Amino acid sequence: MTNSISNTTFKFKASSEQVKEMIEYYSGYLITNTSNYTIARAKVSNATITFYRTNVVLFQGSGARKEYLHWAEAFNLEIEEMPESEENDYSELSVIGTDEVGTGDYFGPVVVCATYVSHENIAKLRQLGVKDSKMLTDKQIIPLSLEIAQLVPYSIIYLDAEKLNLLSKKEYNLNFVKAYLHNKSINSILKKHPEVKYDAILIDEFTPKEKYLEYLKNTQNVISNITTIQRGEQAHIAIAASSILARAAFLREIQKISKEYDMPILKGAGKEVDRCAISFVKSFGWKEFFKVAKIKFANTTRIKEYFLNNPLPKSRQEGYDKFI
Repeated sequence: MTNSISNTTFKFKASSEQVKEMIEYYSGYLITNTSNYTIARAKVSNATITFYRTNVVLFQGSGARKEYLHWAEAFNLEIEEMPESEENDYSELSVIGTDEVGTGDYFGPVVVCATYVSHENIAKLRQLGVKDSKMLTDKQIIPLSLEIAQLVPYSIIYLDAEKLNLLSKKEYNLNFVKAYLHNKSINSILKKHPEVKYDAILIDEFTPKEKYLEYLKNTQNVISNITTIQRGEQAHIAIAASSILARAAFLREIQKISKEYDMPILKGAGKEVDRCAISFVKSFGWKEFFKVAKIKFANTTRIKEYFLNNPLPKSRQEGYDKFI
């Protein structure tokens, strides 16, 4: 249930996991220990987000509505009726749109896709049934991705789990990795298709634009004329198309890992995935596990605890200290 205090103040009650996700999202904008009643406060453009120890999250400022809507929809919370936003309408423009998948999956790569959708192709994608990949089943995504790939220019960039783990050991966080991959995918599509004439470059927002560009400050060939946009799949069909192509690519990689190790590799990061990971380590050891699982996930702590109580044979222990 949500409450509106005024037209510039909103709040909702979140779970502990949701608060943790939000705090990670606003990393770099946080002020901690602001009072005995709060966990942290984030200050972004035109909005302040306060996290209370009761798990109430308060949004204040002229940009509060935008931030509130992003999280209320992400967490499937009840949203009260509010005045229409004055945000730009990109829906009928020619757009390069990007989205990523795999960041919520313990196994497999992070995949980012950029697509260029001209105004003329928008209706065609709608007729195909293109929408947010999270609203489609895996069986729907594979054939739909093939139709999209035949219709619009695209670029897909992968970062496998092993490379992500090596970056994590150098203290790069996941938002840096995502920013790097989004920028690389945009550069790739512009290089492969220099003829495209776009009105905007839209990134499904995972961090505010200022922070996105800050992550890339030491990166070459940064495309800075981008717009980070919340609920991107609804804002433009190019982002929805990218989410489908990226998801299809991710599914193919999971199938490839399953075939390579001759065992079913599960998606997501729940308890069943923990059991899958434990079976994998038992069969192939920590060294191989480092190649396929994202070690920074909380799953790793639970799996380590299991093997503290159920030690592996020495032949399977190689790599534990180095990688975990």
